[in-house]
Formats: sequence, structure tokens, C-alpha cells
Amino acid sequence: MIIEIIITIFIFALVPLAVKETSANPFTIGLFRLLLASILLGFFWRMKIDWNVWKKSSFWKLIIIGLAFFGHWITYTFSVKAAGPSICVLGMATYSIQLIFLGSWFLGHRITYKNIICLILSLIGVILVIPSWNFHDNVTFGLGLALVSASFYAVIPIMLQKSHELSQETRIFYQFFISCCCYALLWGQTSWSGLNNIDWWLLTFLAVLGTFVAHTFWSKAVTKLPTTTSGIIYYLITPLTMVLAWGITGEKLTLMQKIGGLIILMSVLVNLINKKLVNKIIGNRL
Repeated sequence: MIIEIIITIFIFALVPLAVKETSANPFTIGLFRLLLASILLGFFWRMKIDWNVWKKSSFWKLIIIGLAFFGHWITYTFSVKAAGPSICVLGMATYSIQLIFLGSWFLGHRITYKNIICLILSLIGVILVIPSWNFHDNVTFGLGLALVSASFYAVIPIMLQKSHELSQETRIFYQFFISCCCYALLWGQTSWSGLNNIDWWLLTFLAVLGTFVAHTFWSKAVTKLPTTTSGIIYYLITPLTMVLAWGITGEKLTLMQKIGGLIILMSVLVNLINKKLVNKIIGNRL
């Protein structure tokens, strides 16, 4: 299992780099990735997926999960394209703190002073990362999209907790499939003619390794590990992505952005450690 976790974290860290490096636009990336991943999941998990779930009253929960994942992924890819991998993952790192507050609104969980302090610290970190309050600036715009993407992402574990009566395979498959259907409705925005061999390899990586393999491995890991452990391991993706972005693409951050990013990560980790609320819901993120 340790080897699977290492592989998964490394793949997840490479995902934003692949998004940035491919010349495919966000609509093309999303449709290809989710279509191929849905086909693979449907084939390998065909005996575990409830294919008649659309007849059940709980199917609306899967629709919301799929729409939230679509909102997360479309804003995520536009964020990477605009601001780069490092800024995007720093914005996404606020996910668990946003999850705390969404959990209080939708699940009735209690917000503590520690949650509020961590939220304030993360906002300070975000302010330090922002290079300008001009939203015509790509980095500022991209960071804003990453924060929105994290908000969509935080909706998913809440809805997964509300749909515990469905199998994990059913929830993950329809999360991807419904999101894929949303992309299919935007077919006119996709562009395929200008893609070269490298683009196709990167798209295949995003679909097969970045979605099918990584999510399969991760779904196994979170069922065996304490949720605090899985949550902290998940946040290794952020610094690893930043290191890989620096080493592979030469992406650099200013000193102030590095300090802001460190504050964001520290606030998230402090919020995660020994928090029963996060322990209860963050492990259900898939």
C-alpha cells in the first residue's frame, strides 16, 4: 500500500504540470480525460457499479456530485493555464478549511476558534500570494479561480457523506460520468485539430494515470488509513507540485509568494491535525 500511495501522490503532483504543458484547451482536456476515465472505470468496475441507480431517489445526490466535480475541474484547468501549477495548488490547498465551514452549514458541524484562526491565516497567505488586485493579471485571476475550484471540491465529500448508501465505485463512476456529460454539452468549445503527439500523450496521462489509476489507488488507501493521515499525505501534493514545477518547467515564485504559500500550508496542516470534524469527512473526498 505504501508504494501505491507514493505513486498516487507523484501522479497527482504531475497533473497540473500536464495541464499546463499541453496545448489543449480546458474544455478539450476535461472531455478527453473524463470520457476515457469513465470508459475504463465502467469496464473494470462493471460488477461493482449500480447501473440502475438512476431509478433511485438518491440519484440526485450523484448529479450534484458530478456538477460539483465539473465546476472544480473546469476552474482548476483554467487556473493552471492562467497562473501556473504552483499558484493553482496553493489556492486549492484552502480546500480543507473551506470544507470545515461548508460542513457547518450543510451538516451542522460546530466551528471552533481554531478553525476561524486557521481561516484568517489562510486568507493572509492568499493576500501575500496575490501579486496584484488587478484581475486582468493572470496570476491574480488564476488564484481566484483556484479558490473557486477548492470551493466546488469541498462540496463533493459533503455530498459523498450524504450518499453513503451507495457503493464507493458507484459514486466515483457517476462523479466522473456526469461531469463528462457536462463537458460533452460544451463540445463546440473543444479543439482537436491542432494537437500534436505530445499533447495526446499528456491527455492520455491525465485520463489513464491522473484519473483512473490515481483515483483507484487513492480510494483504496483512504479506506485503510486513518483519515488524518490520509489528509496530511494528500497535502504533500502541494509542495511536491511546486518542486516539480520549478525543476521541470522552471516556474518561480517571489519571496512574498513563497511566504504566503507556507502560511497557507501551515494553516491547513494545523487545522487538520487532531480535528475530529476533518477526520470524519476529509477521508470521504473521493
